[in-house]
Amino acid sequence: MITMSRQLQELGYERYKCESCGNTFWSMKERRTCGDAPCDEYEFIGNPATSRSYDLYKIQEEFIDFFAERGHEPIRRYPVLAKRWRDDVFLVGASIYNFQPWVTSGLVKPPANPLVVAQPSIRLNDVDNVGRTGRHMTCFTMGGHHAFNSQNERIYWEDETIAYCHEFLTHIGIDPQEITFIESWWEGGGNSGPCYEVCVRGVELATLVFIQYRNLPDGGREEIPLKIVDTGYGLERFAWISQGTPTAYDASFGPVIQRLVELTGVGVDEKILAENAQVAGMMDIETYADLRELRKRVADKLGMDVDELEQAIGPMESIYAIADHTRCLAFMLADGVIPSNVKEGYLARLLIRRTIRLMKELEMQESLRDLMNIQIDFLEGKYPEIRSHHEHILNIIDLEERRYARTVKRGRRIVEKTVNYLKRDKKTEMPLEILIKLYDSHGIPPETIKEIAEEKGFKVNIPDNFYTLVAEMNETEKDLPAVETDLDYPPTELLFYEEPEAIEFEAEIIGIHEGGIILDRTLFYPEGGGQPSDMGFIEAGDEKFSIKHAEKIGNVVVHWTEQEADLEPGTRVRGRINAGRRAALTRNHTATHLIVSSARKVLGDHIWQAGAQKGLKRSRIDLSHYRRITKDELDEIERLANEYVMRNIPVSVEWMERDLAEKRYGFILYQGGVVPGSRIRVVKIDDIDVQACAGTHVKRTGDIGLIRINRTERIQDGVERIEFSAGEAAVELIQRERDILRAGADVFKVTPSQLPGTCERFFTEWKSLRNQLSRLKEELAALKILEIKETLEEINGFRVIIATVDADMDEMQKMALELVDEADAAVLANRDGKLVGAASDDAVKRGMKINEVISGAARVLGGGGGGRPGLAQGAGPEKDRVEGALEEARKIIEEFKEG
Repeated sequence: MITMSRQLQELGYERYKCESCGNTFWSMKERRTCGDAPCDEYEFIGNPATSRSYDLYKIQEEFIDFFAERGHEPIRRYPVLAKRWRDDVFLVGASIYNFQPWVTSGLVKPPANPLVVAQPSIRLNDVDNVGRTGRHMTCFTMGGHHAFNSQNERIYWEDETIAYCHEFLTHIGIDPQEITFIESWWEGGGNSGPCYEVCVRGVELATLVFIQYRNLPDGGREEIPLKIVDTGYGLERFAWISQGTPTAYDASFGPVIQRLVELTGVGVDEKILAENAQVAGMMDIETYADLRELRKRVADKLGMDVDELEQAIGPMESIYAIADHTRCLAFMLADGVIPSNVKEGYLARLLIRRTIRLMKELEMQESLRDLMNIQIDFLEGKYPEIRSHHEHILNIIDLEERRYARTVKRGRRIVEKTVNYLKRDKKTEMPLEILIKLYDSHGIPPETIKEIAEEKGFKVNIPDNFYTLVAEMNETEKDLPAVETDLDYPPTELLFYEEPEAIEFEAEIIGIHEGGIILDRTLFYPEGGGQPSDMGFIEAGDEKFSIKHAEKIGNVVVHWTEQEADLEPGTRVRGRINAGRRAALTRNHTATHLIVSSARKVLGDHIWQAGAQKGLKRSRIDLSHYRRITKDELDEIERLANEYVMRNIPVSVEWMERDLAEKRYGFILYQGGVVPGSRIRVVKIDDIDVQACAGTHVKRTGDIGLIRINRTERIQDGVERIEFSAGEAAVELIQRERDILRAGADVFKVTPSQLPGTCERFFTEWKSLRNQLSRLKEELAALKILEIKETLEEINGFRVIIATVDADMDEMQKMALELVDEADAAVLANRDGKLVGAASDDAVKRGMKINEVISGAARVLGGGGGGRPGLAQGAGPEKDRVEGALEEARKIIEEFKEG
């Protein structure tokens, strides 16, 4: 660890050890504790720590301006959807996420150096504490000033960072005598370094991290060449201490809370809220799965019992949580998160459904859409990107509210079935894993599960940290075992980039890997980016080897042959690719870019590629979207894509430094997926689309030919798949469909243009005839019933009808049920060996069990049957024994004893 004391000493700070927690800290005045909770109480509630009051937006401006005046370049916030540029996490949890992994690894230059940013960040690891503690939030604004120090360029390090922090705090009017710097250690994202936690009046305001080590698998550390200043200033907390409000929520989004209070009529007791925040500040809430302890401490200080306190404070806590959650959702949905059952979409849906549940507890009549409007009105003045996505956000919210209602309705049957199963298993309380599974797999809120289960006399205990548990299960990608991907050969020279129209080449074999041929150079495109590999052949002397697949392992291309290739390194070969296959795949790849661009234009810029597979005849593209694509939308996407084809737009390819490409085009580059490396291959279709892409592409869009969208399907929650054909394959598809249309027209002896009307007419006539047939069957059944009623006989005190009829199973069931309006029981059979029986309620009470009658009769037919005492059916293969079966029914009825 480096020693970071010189600057603090120059500023007048001295080093102490906290008598409470034992941590080392620095302070201008002698003190016994470190200044952070729980060692020190909050001392700013009702007593602001700054010389003036700041709302959240004002403190953001003050922070940015302060560092801009001191040589830091302000940069725009990054999307909260981190998967736009990295594939290891879903959401941005701190400003340093913006620069991982490319900048922090040293592969890519930072967007500015030094820089300053106010970055909305999302963490759901404390979601159950939101609203309850006065300080926890799912979404917060991290002010970060960052410096990236390389071996060749030092920007600034610990001395300047400490000085900047001290100066900023005093600049906004904080007494330097109240500032403490606590020495600590930071680890995250595989890196580590010393840090300071900066506190004022019991609350941590900032963390100053000095990243300088890489953590090794064996637990050790090694120094990294790029030394990074990573600071995080909690701007909501700055607003809080400057206003001295009871909670950070009041200080950060007070106008939203005030509007919610007006809508609900909830009373606000600031004394209780302030005391709750004070006590919560003295506790490490994360260690309390049950927040009853917090409640008890607050109640004791106020001279109340816990239940009385919960009634007084619970509604306001729900309002705080709703205000927080709707803000978080506004950023998530505006930045492209689509609610679903997986990944970041799961986290968005969790917040939506938790918010709706809180609204229900408050008995709010408004919809979630109404509340989102209030939040967006508050945010859009500061964030124009939220304003531009206003309608998009509301569309998603409307759809999710409807889905939630359907889930709750469907959930009753699932919960009741689960409870019955647990009761049979002698359980008296629902296990936590079952409670989580019902939410995780079926989306049923735990509160709804509890209500339904308790109606059936079954106990459900919902942990106070329930939503935190399920959020933690879905916050990051699941780690996969590392796989060795490098071969010990020089990188293969990729000729298909240098000579995209070439089909033949010469090369030298430099190795054999598990039977695959490794060349020093190749025209064979290896499978990647959803584009299948080229095929063709390699000739060595008089021998010819078919190449069935090309694969890139690391930077080496391996050519897999259909037959064993007994070739030695150093052999010169000639290669030839299948030109027709390459051309078809190339057309389809560029067509994919056009369809994605068209979909973004038609459906909205939240559209993002979730997967793709190019083919020769059919290709598919998976897009993130919150609802099904309509026929009109699909037609417009197809029309627009073909318009781009007809415009014959140039397609350019350029290798660019990653940071320059991002500055010029933004994260839309990674529409097709995040690509590695400091240099990326940028494929641009002028004014239409730009992507980092390694695939092969046509020179102009007109080279694609026709694009035909075949169909769309929803492959998973939040993902729509579009299947399409391009070029010759699209023409062939149209011709096949035309042939089908002609064949259909020939059947009806009409022209293809007359076919829809003809089909409709025939269908209408068929429905009419079907209805007439149904009526005739009913009339015939009525006549049969009149005839059958005459066979009524008395057996063992029961008035019974036993008969053979000419009817199918459904008809027999209707007849039997009608007959028992007058008879005690009816047993009917047909010549196909089918049996139906029915009994009146009175007969059942007297001991009639028609299911036993039918089961016994069916055995005579060599079959079986079953059902309920009042209605049953059966069948058997020995159809010639129907009369014997009916006689058996008589015998069974004769043996019944009245109950």
